[in-house]
Amino acid sequence: MTEAQNSNSVETVSTLKVLNSGESMDELAKTELSVSDEVSTDSCIGFQTVVENPQLSPVSDEIDLDSIRLTQHFSGQGSVKKLLNTVPVRKPNRTQFFRTHPEYRMDVMLLKYGETDELYVVKPEVFLEVSQLAKPHRLVLAVDRMGTPFIWPLAIPDPERPMAWHQSAMEADQLAQENWMRIQANQGLGAYELYQATAELSEPVWPTEPWSKLINIAFKQKLIDSADHIVLQKLRGEL
Repeated sequence: MTEAQNSNSVETVSTLKVLNSGESMDELAKTELSVSDEVSTDSCIGFQTVVENPQLSPVSDEIDLDSIRLTQHFSGQGSVKKLLNTVPVRKPNRTQFFRTHPEYRMDVMLLKYGETDELYVVKPEVFLEVSQLAKPHRLVLAVDRMGTPFIWPLAIPDPERPMAWHQSAMEADQLAQENWMRIQANQGLGAYELYQATAELSEPVWPTEPWSKLINIAFKQKLIDSADHIVLQKLRGEL
């Protein structure tokens, strides 16, 4: 038996049951109309729910070009300032060309201490404490070709017994104020060999920080300013 025949059979049986129960045909018609209205209402509600569901709304894959276009001032948007928090104290590397600043320089007393010969600036008030260990140096600001700054501690030659190492380093400093220079130690010669760049290289890029700040950064926690300094206490055997 087909599904349509099944449905007709059910409806016939239902009609017979109603007639047997004493219900009139008018009452039966009203009942069927009520059931039909409920089904129609439920169908409408379901249809409205589907339409209003945002999850079924179509999503566009197109990119809004105006939303990703760079403005004329894009380079200034979200920019940050690089902070200078480290300034090495060292001599120039033998493979790098460097320049020295003609004004950012000063003479101080430096003390080498520890296994790595760390350099400490010694204030005049405590010179006597380290008179045999501290030596006069000239601190000079230098930069390499990449614009990286460092402090070059040049040993000031002894007027009575000048060393060729110290004298050749001083000569390199003088030339580096106007030329890109490179130095290399020659043990047989007992001095530095000087090399000057022959190409016309760009001018050095100096840090914008003042000289005083560069010194403070370079010798952070490396200032001996009293007899109670821990380095002097260790040199006296108190620690």
